[in-house]
Amino acid sequence: MKPSQKALMLPWLAGGSAAISVLLGLASAQAASYLSTVLSDNPVAYYRLEETSGGTAANSATTGSGFDATIFPNSGGSSPQLGFPGIDTNSYSFAGGPFGGNIGLVSIPYQPELSPVAGDGQSGAPFSAECWAQPFSQPSDYSSVIEMFGPYGTGTYANASGWNFYQSSGPSSVWVLNMRPAPFVQVASVPITLLQWYHLAVTFDGVNAVFYINGVARTTNNAVGYLADLATAGDIGGGQVAGHAAFAGGVDEVAFYTNVLTAAQILNHYQVGTNSFRVTPVAILSQPASTTAYSGTTASFSVLATGSGLHYQWKRGSTTIAGATGSSYSFVCSYPADNGATFSVNINGTTNSDSATLTVLPDLVISNNPYGPITRNVGSKAAFRVVATGAQPITYQWYKNDVTPIPGATGDTLWLSKVQLVDDGSTYSAHVTGPFFSSNTPPVTLQVSNRAVTVPLTGYARFVAGDDPVAYWRLDEATDPTATDAIGSFDGVYGPAQIAPAPVFTYQVPDGIPHETNAAVHITGGAVVTIPYALELNPVSGPWSAEVWVSPSSTDAANFRSVFSALDNRFSSVRDYGWNIYQYADAGGYWTLNLYNATGGSGTFASDFTHHPFVLNSWYHMVIADDLTTIRYYVNNLLVVTLNRKANFIPNGINGDPAIAGAPTVIGQRYDCAFRAFDGSIDDAAIYNYALSPAQIQTHFLNNTKITINKAANNVVLTWPGIGLALQSSANVYGSNFVDVAGATSPYTNALSSSAKFFRLRLQ
Repeated sequence: MKPSQKALMLPWLAGGSAAISVLLGLASAQAASYLSTVLSDNPVAYYRLEETSGGTAANSATTGSGFDATIFPNSGGSSPQLGFPGIDTNSYSFAGGPFGGNIGLVSIPYQPELSPVAGDGQSGAPFSAECWAQPFSQPSDYSSVIEMFGPYGTGTYANASGWNFYQSSGPSSVWVLNMRPAPFVQVASVPITLLQWYHLAVTFDGVNAVFYINGVARTTNNAVGYLADLATAGDIGGGQVAGHAAFAGGVDEVAFYTNVLTAAQILNHYQVGTNSFRVTPVAILSQPASTTAYSGTTASFSVLATGSGLHYQWKRGSTTIAGATGSSYSFVCSYPADNGATFSVNINGTTNSDSATLTVLPDLVISNNPYGPITRNVGSKAAFRVVATGAQPITYQWYKNDVTPIPGATGDTLWLSKVQLVDDGSTYSAHVTGPFFSSNTPPVTLQVSNRAVTVPLTGYARFVAGDDPVAYWRLDEATDPTATDAIGSFDGVYGPAQIAPAPVFTYQVPDGIPHETNAAVHITGGAVVTIPYALELNPVSGPWSAEVWVSPSSTDAANFRSVFSALDNRFSSVRDYGWNIYQYADAGGYWTLNLYNATGGSGTFASDFTHHPFVLNSWYHMVIADDLTTIRYYVNNLLVVTLNRKANFIPNGINGDPAIAGAPTVIGQRYDCAFRAFDGSIDDAAIYNYALSPAQIQTHFLNNTKITINKAANNVVLTWPGIGLALQSSANVYGSNFVDVAGATSPYTNALSSSAKFFRLRLQ
């Protein structure tokens, strides 16, 4: 049995504010059929997908003779399946599958009316398109519902043409509108509920693209430059031209128009559709599965079912579980109380699922011991990490030289600051404790050496160094092959990327940091700075920030160009970890943050549209700040993107051992050399093991500071960022009678008095 809607009212729930409109318009919506509603708006093609057999998806529009689509089943004939409940009567269901895999799809013959083109022969002309989609799963890759997509090629079409509707990768997928070359819009405000029917629509008036979900305009984006698909057949449920996975779910009522539907027309289609669902009995598609979980962790059971008006009641053995009335049930399990317990669900009071058994384990498992030995410079940070799983809670205590517990070192990662020669040869280990077992890691050695090169920390560097980075590359070398880490132990190497046509470094070029005279480096032709992988540069369980100044010399409509990257996909081509900042493939250029979470696909794209198009040869200051809850992306002191960390990001590396996992950090390209290297100037890159604050980011962007004054009892407390700054005071704000305050460092406490006193900072 193929999935249908969960309930007649569920599409309203997913519509948010549209639900009010549905209720208000109910009487009129019930008076019209979905077929007549769509046909009254004059589609050029309309695939109702009502067939129950055969190889043709008929075009039901009154125009468009010869537009019938062809059904291409997979090799087993299981996808697409015809005749399943949908809008009005039937729909098609698709089994999904990876790009290039054994999938089933519906091929729509290319017709100019289905991909209207403007007078220049390539730009898209106004159009509208719509469909209903019912997702069955949270996919591991972007999954295409409908595509009218031209393939990747050369020149103008190097980055493809046309458009499609996607379901993004899970576990919390959303709907995506993709138009080539832009926009690429993910509607995070409408999280997808499985087995829910959604109405998707797009309109393009020649300038703006509007993406509607359930009758509501969710995004409006400038789409000038949109390229129409000029020759390629479209498809339903496939995604093979765009290079992504096939859709797993139901699709129904696909329509194309050569005009722009109004918001009222689209809302009307949604309202009529919600009152046209076919009523169906309960059918269980996927039974609850037996599972194993560690004590103290969450155990989950779920059922996948179709039918009208679904409601659920879970049981433990024969006992009803209060409040467990959803399609899934989760709880924190305990050993031995929950070991061997069975769980089942009753649906609509009529249908019982199979029983599933829970196995609860008390184990403690050390999967990765701390990596060492490591060598770090005097004054640098050093980090070790142990990876432990098993019964919860798990606690940690780190030791120095096996005998001395380190105060406060109670996390999975041990951070050491400002290591000294006296620490050379010290060993570090962790005592890991679970509720039932404990274990000790083998000791690893820290080697400490003197810094080979001392970099002057002047000007802008005072603010960066004052904020305690893990690593800081000034990139002001003259011809030295080493990009020296001015703060830490992580020197980079100037050299070509793995694939570089003609790498060129131009050293000592002017930078664009305000009030700064220090030099930068210009790279082109695949020239990069490669920094060997280290745990300190890729904190796994702790917060972090990355910062860089860049100045693009050119844009590229056909290729992405990476600027700063810590990305690893060496161990699986579909399992990317880490992050990168790059130029989006666009004639005007978009700065884009891409995060990877090891679930495959293309990661999470998050673009800065404020600074579009680029001003070539101008400087841009970019910061990623991750506080373990939210990842924030700043461009020129403007917060342009905020992303959920848990759903979107897994760092590059595991425990500091590059042989297990962990690729280099690269300035100017991705480590795997995908797409193209950056062409432009780069300066003052830094990585931190905490999330930079908005105030710190502003100070770095302005390369300027101010004194903050706060009252505390009968004192005032002065604070200021940076190093190498002398506090001065005077009784008169005018003139040159300011003098240094002996020994003053931030924060500085000054007693209140009846006489005025003025303060300022002086560069030392």
